[in-house]
Amino acid sequence: MKKLLLVSIALIASVGLFAQGLEKSLSGATPEIKTALGKDKELVNLYTITLPYPAEDIKTALHERLKTEGIKGSKGKNNFYAFKEVQYTHLWDKTCDIYVSITGNKEVGNVNLIISQGYDNFIDPYKDTITTAKAYKWLIGVDRVVYEYIHEQTLLTHEEELKDIEKELSKLESQRDKLESKIKKVEDKQHKLDATKTVVNENDLNVDSKKIAKEQKQALDLQKEFNDLTNDLNSLKVKINETKGDLNKKKKNISEFKHNKK
Repeated sequence: MKKLLLVSIALIASVGLFAQGLEKSLSGATPEIKTALGKDKELVNLYTITLPYPAEDIKTALHERLKTEGIKGSKGKNNFYAFKEVQYTHLWDKTCDIYVSITGNKEVGNVNLIISQGYDNFIDPYKDTITTAKAYKWLIGVDRVVYEYIHEQTLLTHEEELKDIEKELSKLESQRDKLESKIKKVEDKQHKLDATKTVVNENDLNVDSKKIAKEQKQALDLQKEFNDLTNDLNSLKVKINETKGDLNKKKKNISEFKHNKK
């Protein structure tokens, strides 16, 4: 009994030392072994890692990766996804069953991994150090996969926002062009009116007062229209400048976001 206990302690210690020698994950998370409820709510030793990402993002990213690698699974019991009779050399050299569960919240997520040689013939992480090495490396790789996924989704969001700003700027510039065209037409009307308006001569006794009054009203109306359009144009130019500022800021944010990728 004492000998068995010493062997168990030695195995646990060797796994712990192995974990210390692993390459660090992006987030600094370290895989470990823990005893927890398995797919049928039985106590099993499983591989696990806690990542500083939303659980839903981890789930989506990991399932997309497995799908691209040709690994298809189905939802099983106790939040585990079952990947039955797969050949997945990242974890096992032979055909095996893989069970993965992802739990957590909007801030952190836990990836739990169980490997089986078939049915409930689970691989003991403490005894099979070769598989444990693969499992640890795989879990560390999950960190990179999720980071890449979140980075890509965030970048897509930034780029969509950039497109929206560009559309808004194009819309504002189109409105500006229309206003400038309207102002030009009003100015042309003003010039035409000035060129044809009645010149009042003090010695002229046959002054057409109605015509003069009409011309004066036309001049006032044109001046008001010109002032209103000019005010609208000035306000629009302010919006255009603000939108250009937003556009430049967004482009800078995207450039920095790409540059700061780990």
